[in-house]
Amino acid sequence: MTKKKTKRGDAAPEAAPQAAEDSGADAATSRADTAAAGPMVTVLKTATASKLSPKGDGLLTYRVGRMGDEILVQIHANESSGRFSKEWVKVAAIRAALAGLPKGTALFKGTLILKPAWRGQSSCNGGFGAAILKSEGVFVSDAEKKGMMKLASPGTLDAWEESMLALKVPKDAERVPLNPPKPVPNFAKRPAKPADEGEAPPGDATADISREPAEDADPVETVGEMPIEEAEA
Repeated sequence: MTKKKTKRGDAAPEAAPQAAEDSGADAATSRADTAAAGPMVTVLKTATASKLSPKGDGLLTYRVGRMGDEILVQIHANESSGRFSKEWVKVAAIRAALAGLPKGTALFKGTLILKPAWRGQSSCNGGFGAAILKSEGVFVSDAEKKGMMKLASPGTLDAWEESMLALKVPKDAERVPLNPPKPVPNFAKRPAKPADEGEAPPGDATADISREPAEDADPVETVGEMPIEEAEA
């Protein structure tokens, strides 16, 4: 019986369906990952702002993003100490916080008035948020009363929001999740049980204590050396 010779390359077409299957699986995984991340925010701009206190060291880095027809802001980084939440905050939440001012009141403390706009309870959210809006020209410091702020003009927040919506989205604009995943907690090494009662084995005998977050820590936050309250200029 004569054996049929197989040409080199005859088996190549059989790999194509598998490659197509793998490609389809990767695409499905990517779509699933995107869906799991939830709504996405398109970053329109990244800028820096000075802190409200003249004694505040370093600059704040913040981002302005867009999600549909909504504008959001994020405290992104801090060059020195101070706890803050890295959550995206909608202008609608800022507007609602400002609506809490008593009627006829034009002046406010930025560190206090904006605190409700953040879900997180980190100590510097309000002050850093006010510094960002001051950098964007929405807030200004009052010339007479130290530590007090006010809107630059009536309707200035709405006008700023419209100007951000009018920005052209950069071609290479970064898209990030509205709700970033929570960080995985760290755990200290658990010591081995002592070989004999009352004796510890040689080596690391560090107690196993879960590193619990600080009381005011948020699911997504950056921590400086020590939390400080931002005093306004």
